[in-house]
Amino acid sequence: MIRPTTPDDSAALIALAVAAEMFPANETAALGKVLADYFGGKLDDGHVWVTDEEEGEPCGVAYYAPDLMADRTWYLYMIAVHPNYQRRGRGTALIQHVENALRSRGERLLLVETSGLPKYARARAFYTKCGFEPEARIRDFYAPGDDKVVFRKVLNAD
Repeated sequence: MIRPTTPDDSAALIALAVAAEMFPANETAALGKVLADYFGGKLDDGHVWVTDEEEGEPCGVAYYAPDLMADRTWYLYMIAVHPNYQRRGRGTALIQHVENALRSRGERLLLVETSGLPKYARARAFYTKCGFEPEARIRDFYAPGDDKVVFRKVLNAD
């Protein structure tokens, strides 16, 4: 069941991100701060966290927000599914949930970015499978030899 994220989910979502190898266990402070700022009302309007749960336990998460300098353009900043629940359609369901929410509001474009390193090939294939198109590559963005790859998906053509 996909539902709005609550403050009580924070610790489980950080653990989920570590289990999904998005963050090393000793580098989760930034994620914790974003969650705290979100629940503390310190982020701009429009930021949304949703949690996928099974039997009351978070097993997936998505975080998206508008680009304040563009017309109806949004970023999917984070999507993660706990490894015990991967390859069961949960990531696709989270993407569809985000897209449906944005389409229903008339939003125009959804962007997502990931690393160009070989270990992220599965993530890039997932975005392509979900209908995203590779749009840009910024060489050496994250670190020397670690490119940023940007994907885009048109939500509403007008």
